[in-house]
Amino acid sequence: MKADRKTACKRHSPAAGATQGYGRLHANRYMLFYDDTTNNNDRPLEIYITKLKHILPTFLAVTLGTVFGLGFIRWLFCLQFTIIDIKEEILVLWLPLIFPWIPITLWLRQRFRILTFKGDTDKGRFFFQIISWGVMTAMLFVSQGYLTTATGKLQNLSTISDIAKVEKSRYYRLKNFSVANYFGGTHTDFRQSGKYNQYLNFDIFFVTPILKDTSERINDIPKYWYGVNFKEQISNKISSEEKEKKYQAFYNDCIEKMNKYEFHSLDHFERKPTSDDRQNYLKAIEARTKQTADDSFIVLEPIKEKYGDRNGNKFAWIFGSFGIGLGVLLFALIWPGYSETEKKRLLTSKKPKQDDLVDMLNYLVPKGDHFATSIILDLNILVLLFMVFSGIYIISPDGMELLQWGANRRLETTGGEWWRLLTSMFLHGGIMHLCLNISGLVIAAIFVEPLLGRKNYFTLYILSGLCGSLASIWWYPNTISVGASGAIFGLYGAILGLLLTNAFPKGGKKGILIKIGIYVGINLLWGLTGGIDNAAHIGGLLSGALIGIILYKLDGGQKNGI
Repeated sequence: MKADRKTACKRHSPAAGATQGYGRLHANRYMLFYDDTTNNNDRPLEIYITKLKHILPTFLAVTLGTVFGLGFIRWLFCLQFTIIDIKEEILVLWLPLIFPWIPITLWLRQRFRILTFKGDTDKGRFFFQIISWGVMTAMLFVSQGYLTTATGKLQNLSTISDIAKVEKSRYYRLKNFSVANYFGGTHTDFRQSGKYNQYLNFDIFFVTPILKDTSERINDIPKYWYGVNFKEQISNKISSEEKEKKYQAFYNDCIEKMNKYEFHSLDHFERKPTSDDRQNYLKAIEARTKQTADDSFIVLEPIKEKYGDRNGNKFAWIFGSFGIGLGVLLFALIWPGYSETEKKRLLTSKKPKQDDLVDMLNYLVPKGDHFATSIILDLNILVLLFMVFSGIYIISPDGMELLQWGANRRLETTGGEWWRLLTSMFLHGGIMHLCLNISGLVIAAIFVEPLLGRKNYFTLYILSGLCGSLASIWWYPNTISVGASGAIFGLYGAILGLLLTNAFPKGGKKGILIKIGIYVGINLLWGLTGGIDNAAHIGGLLSGALIGIILYKLDGGQKNGI
């Protein structure tokens, strides 16, 4: 089992400058609302039609172009000619979830700027981006699933050895076959899930060789395997002893099911493509054969439903989900106001005065008071991207995968691999873990980097992170630990330590102490629920307080401002 450390936080925006020029902006908005005739009660049908003309054509083009364009690209490069061979989970899950934000950001987001809302915030316009994302994602889920099943040909085979004589396909039907259930193998995949990793998932993969008939005997390592998968989910907040008991009970139940399993109760087989499931099946084969299982091994999973029913109603639901989403968009467009000024700005290609997305992306560019923070953020994001494209599960990598990438554990680290103290600081247990830590890092960096300067900030971050890693292997004998939160807690420790100096104005110390203290306290208490490396948090916090004071004093102890 592994325990990932991570920092949970709420996003805050600095209040400085928020009221500057408020009266002027308020007046402009007031004039805009009436001079541009944006009130929905004034010629509502005409205004609604104007909004439709401005938004609907782009929405239709972007949505349909994205769905059918990605479908064609996958068919051409992955299915028809197999030029690109990547994990199927990326194509049917992560691509539909992530890719729509690219066309939305490039084209639709600007179109939604003509919409005005009470208070004139971006929240209302972002709601329409969410609607667009939901429509595209739903259509992509269904269309990619349809593409998977609809393009899968069925090959009829007399025996399993005939599979090498026919064109590679996704589905096979065997007339005669037998299984060597006395030569079976198994592998269990443990993964955490949930927003706060509150669940622990067991996936047990069983494999057994497929033979021509009962008379065939195993002489060499078989190449064709029958695969069966069982799943179970439990709470990740219970003790390690309870987890072990639940897993053992589940494993014994699966063994009993396999002993009674009806191997011939199926309509056809599905050949497992490049995917997480296939990798786990190969690990089960390796556990049985004690040799590496390469791409030449074929794993077939039994499918009980009729081959002709494989598509279900997917094709109809591609357009059904589009129709539902379009209806929601058309209905939602009734309420916002309309800004002729923003329309003219878009038509003349003038950039808006304030753009939160651009500001957020600019924060990833090393410059000014966030130079060091941007570099740290970029490194953490790049490492996760490299992990994902190498085949690591983006939501929750397992412990062995993290160890291969440089996670921190006492056995490996004290065994001579001391570099893990550093590398583990830039690894994360999935995208949610990274997002939580990014939020915590940005909040702390707003205070610390302008105060200490780039070099001292880097020094503080690395040293407190190393101390957190050391505290982790000192406290936990067999915990796999990853994450930037030891270093991030070091930044918060530095803030608390510098409150004892003249680094912050006297009038603002109380407010900083309350906000940072509450944040740190909540996260430490949250760490007591399990699955979180609190030793690294405490080690980073205490070392950060000491290192922060030392660096500040060595730099002259003068107030630089924040």
